[in-house]
Amino acid sequence: MTMAAMAMLAAAQVGIPGTQTTIRLNSEDWRYLRTFKLDDGADIYLYYYIGHTVVDGEGDTVLPFLRLYVNEGYDGDIYELAYDRYMQQPFQSLNEYTHGPGLPKKGGLGYDGVYTNPSDQKNYRFLMTYFIDQGTAVEMRLETTVDTYEEMEFEFKDILGTLK
Repeated sequence: MTMAAMAMLAAAQVGIPGTQTTIRLNSEDWRYLRTFKLDDGADIYLYYYIGHTVVDGEGDTVLPFLRLYVNEGYDGDIYELAYDRYMQQPFQSLNEYTHGPGLPKKGGLGYDGVYTNPSDQKNYRFLMTYFIDQGTAVEMRLETTVDTYEEMEFEFKDILGTLK
C-alpha cells in the first residue's frame, strides 16, 4: 500500500450538513461523540480527540474537542451569528480575523479566544470560525484547556486548513 493510500485511509472527510463545505479529520485521532438538537432548530455535532492522552497542569485528563454548530436556513449575517453565539458563551478574543486558515474563500469570521468554564473553573482556549454557506450558518470550534493548547495547536490548525 502506498503512503498516499494509507493517508487517505487515515483521513475522514466530514461534510457539514446543509453546506457544500467539508473538513478532514484524522480518523485514527478523532471520534464522533453525538449530535445535540437545539430549540432554535440548530444542531451541534461533537467530535473528540483520542490521538494520545492529553493531561493538564492539574493532572486531569482533557478531551480536546471539535464542535460544529449548524443552523440551516439562517437569515442573518455573519456578525449577527457571531454576536448571538457570543451571548450564549462569552469569551475574550485574543485575535479576530476575516481571512486565513479555517475560513472559506467566500468569507467568514475567525477568533482565537479564551474563557473560564464556570462548572470546572478551568481556563480554555479555542480556535473558532463562523461562516455561512448556502443559507446555513456554521460555527466550527476547536477547544482544549489553556495549558494543553500548545500541544493541540498544530492539530487544530491542520483541521482548519482542510476547510473546503
